[in-house]
Amino acid sequence: MEMVPNKAYKILLVDDDPDCLDAVDQLLRREGYETFPIGEGRAAMEIVAETNIDLAIVDFDLPDTDGFHVLYELKRTCRNLPVIIMSARSSKEMRLAALEAGAYCFIPKPFKIPSFRQIVARVLSSPRMRTVT
Repeated sequence: MEMVPNKAYKILLVDDDPDCLDAVDQLLRREGYETFPIGEGRAAMEIVAETNIDLAIVDFDLPDTDGFHVLYELKRTCRNLPVIIMSARSSKEMRLAALEAGAYCFIPKPFKIPSFRQIVARVLSSPRMRTVT
């Protein structure tokens, strides 16, 4: 199976913590992905309306809304868009709620970089992605 180059994928990053946003942005750019970092949920919706995003990585705690609201809105406009929810507040209930709300997965912060990279690669190489893009 031939892999599509990472640079073909566009990833939306939504996190109000500038340090975390910058770190994840740099990590994904080094992997060859095109990233769209943003600090607020509402602004993320505008990017999705204007750009064909392949994956959204959304922090739960945002200044203007929460990650679940962003997830719902993303799924409403782009039903097949995979969304990863991240949060420093990691409880079993929150993880379950994220999955029930339609998230691809839940990643607790701080996360280990190798496993984060594997999750992103797995999402983008899933059979569902090949039928969506």
